[in-house]
Amino acid sequence: IDECAVTCTSCAAGACLVGQTCVDGNTDAASLRDWVCTCDAPAVGSAPAGAAVCVLNECTQTCPSCAGDTCEAAGQPCLDPDPAPNSTGDWECSCHDPFTTVGGVGMKA
Repeated sequence: IDECAVTCTSCAAGACLVGQTCVDGNTDAASLRDWVCTCDAPAVGSAPAGAAVCVLNECTQTCPSCAGDTCEAAGQPCLDPDPAPNSTGDWECSCHDPFTTVGGVGMKA
């Protein structure tokens, strides 16, 4: 049985959160409690038989709000202070010592 699609004592039954997809890799009737919640792209993460903890690092992943190679092209490290999928547009490029990082999102002067 597909534990993501039916209601039963071992089934997902809404356990995956918004932004997650339930996947049951083995729908054999003898294979129970093997479903997994996986995070929808561009977030990453998964958890067996329960809600996943999803992460969206805008410095290393690809998405409309992501840094891409902006920081690296300027020779600056990228920092995403909050990798939660609902926290976007908060990445910043950091300056190397002895320079100081000022401003918000994007490359630093």
